[in-house]
Amino acid sequence: MTDNLDQLVRFLRPLAEAMHLSGMPAHDLERKLNAIGQRLGVRIESFAVLTMLTLNIVNPAGERHTEMIRLPGYDYNMARLIALEALIDDLSSLNALDDYATRLNAIMAAPPLWRGWPFVVFGFLLSASVAVLLRGGWVEVVCGGLVGMIFVAAYQSLARTPRLGPAAPVILCLLAAFCAQALSLVFPGQATFITAVAGVVLLLPGFTLTIALSELATQNLLAGTGRLVGAFVLLFMMGAGLAIGTQIGQQLLPLVPAGSPLPLPAWVIWPAIAALGVSLLGVLQAPFRAVHVSVAACLLAWAVYSLVSSLLGNVVGAFVSALSVALAGHLYHYFSGQPGILVQIPGLITLVPGSMGFRGINALMGHDSASGIGLITEMLLTGAVLAVGLLLADNVAPLLFGARERKN
Repeated sequence: MTDNLDQLVRFLRPLAEAMHLSGMPAHDLERKLNAIGQRLGVRIESFAVLTMLTLNIVNPAGERHTEMIRLPGYDYNMARLIALEALIDDLSSLNALDDYATRLNAIMAAPPLWRGWPFVVFGFLLSASVAVLLRGGWVEVVCGGLVGMIFVAAYQSLARTPRLGPAAPVILCLLAAFCAQALSLVFPGQATFITAVAGVVLLLPGFTLTIALSELATQNLLAGTGRLVGAFVLLFMMGAGLAIGTQIGQQLLPLVPAGSPLPLPAWVIWPAIAALGVSLLGVLQAPFRAVHVSVAACLLAWAVYSLVSSLLGNVVGAFVSALSVALAGHLYHYFSGQPGILVQIPGLITLVPGSMGFRGINALMGHDSASGIGLITEMLLTGAVLAVGLLLADNVAPLLFGARERKN
């Protein structure tokens, strides 16, 4: 029995690290580990925070093993997370732990689905579509896409130098702001701030903020607080980089008066949302076979938000849209057997308020306290209603779909 317990501990430790590295929230990670214990006939008590996981494993004979694991930083990887959840669903016997460990090693050894030039192209689509959401014109769409490509290429290059990791947000945003200033020489009349914000959207922590508020709502206070503080620190670092890059550009390059974006036709928003859904394959490292699901999720989220917010306001629109997308994810899982996160995560990212917080930080740094505080408050309120919509759907879905609903 002791040998089985030791073998289980050796398997659970890398499994828990893998789930964290792939972006699983603390409350989901704890729930998965507890469910594994019930299936394997042991009691697993887990406590997860952003940088540490405690595992307390007790077998039927009362033998106890405690592990404290220092967790590294995470990077959301949907394809890996789907593979890990499939592995977890297959766990059924302590006698097959060696086979499970082999599968786990293969999952973690697989290279990212999207990297290099394909990822750079996704960067163009992502930033160009966000420029439309920020009410930019055609010039801002093109320039934002170009800055996004440069940003993603530099992001991949800096990832090869881990020592620069803590300073990477400042360096990348500095580069994006300088490129936006440089492009204003080629495209005069450009709104450089929209171009710069659209260019750096890959790093904006809107989704992280929503996950943090979900963790706080589920009483994972340490994990949620740590993730929330991390999101704000990242926003300030990005704001600092943007300010530095703008100042350098204004000093080194000929001064070009800032322009105002020319309004785009109303119909442009729908192709932009569809392009956003495609680009999220790269951002989330999702499989290409899910491209139609991602696009449909983004369009659904925006359609519900646009309709409800026009009648009841932005906050209610965000809540109803998040609830609709989350329920659609459960419905998709119920009928197709595919993971609901293929619908839920792209749809939520369409709604997350990351750029709102970034503009708020920029306003605070520019001594516009009223606008800055207002934008940050709106960001937190929007993130909170998105989290509530997601959690409500997770509790309502089993009642709607019955016992056949398979949990993700």
